[in-house]
Amino acid sequence: MNTQPIHTERHGSSVGNSTPHDLPASKWLSSVNDSNVHAPARHVTAQLLKHQAGVPKDHLLVRDHGSDNDVAFAEDAVLDLADGNVFFTVPRCDYRLKGKATAPAKRAFFVDDRPAVTLRPDQTGHTLRELFGLADDVSLFRDYQSPRDEPLGLHTLVRFGDGPVFYSRPAEGPHPTETKIIVNGREKTVPGKKLTYTQAVRLAYDPVDPETIYTVTYKKGPPANPQGSMVEGDTVKLECGMIFNVTATRKS
Repeated sequence: MNTQPIHTERHGSSVGNSTPHDLPASKWLSSVNDSNVHAPARHVTAQLLKHQAGVPKDHLLVRDHGSDNDVAFAEDAVLDLADGNVFFTVPRCDYRLKGKATAPAKRAFFVDDRPAVTLRPDQTGHTLRELFGLADDVSLFRDYQSPRDEPLGLHTLVRFGDGPVFYSRPAEGPHPTETKIIVNGREKTVPGKKLTYTQAVRLAYDPVDPETIYTVTYKKGPPANPQGSMVEGDTVKLECGMIFNVTATRKS
């Protein structure tokens, strides 16, 4: 029979409770035997994590330090996943405690449910993207248990203890560089997706006469501005095929 002691880690936090600064609560994942295992909170018992991972009762949960001295946990031990969320299991009868773990614990960040294991608990938005092979222009968010997810800039400090679960959104594709519109019955190609009053006038009349008043109206625009008129200083969003009519009236 194995009489070696089993670690009973406790940090004074009740299971399922987040620390005060974790509001809204972050989502937490752990890696057990190379499988993703959801945790309800940062602090959980070894028994709960084993149950979620489908680990047999006669196996022990061991935090992975990548050393020969990794320590197993008693069933009622309260684990702080911020101290390391990578675990493996061993049959209870095979476990032998060799000493205290001195190597740093492994930590798994997750992006889109894909894990990446590192020994560094603190990253930046740039290094986290780099860890997962993501381009810098990919949008990255920390996943909270609320609608208010936190976007991460390239220079944002990413602390593991604030939550290791993230998701990405692809970079927006390039916007059309040109838009075809109709000005006074003639097709014109303009750069971008916006048009100013002055640009509309110049598309119709070039050169512009300072002694003339120009009236600009449009139709077949996008939902934001399907039709209307423009005065000096106005800018409208464009839709392909949008129609502009520019009329000139001499000042009296």
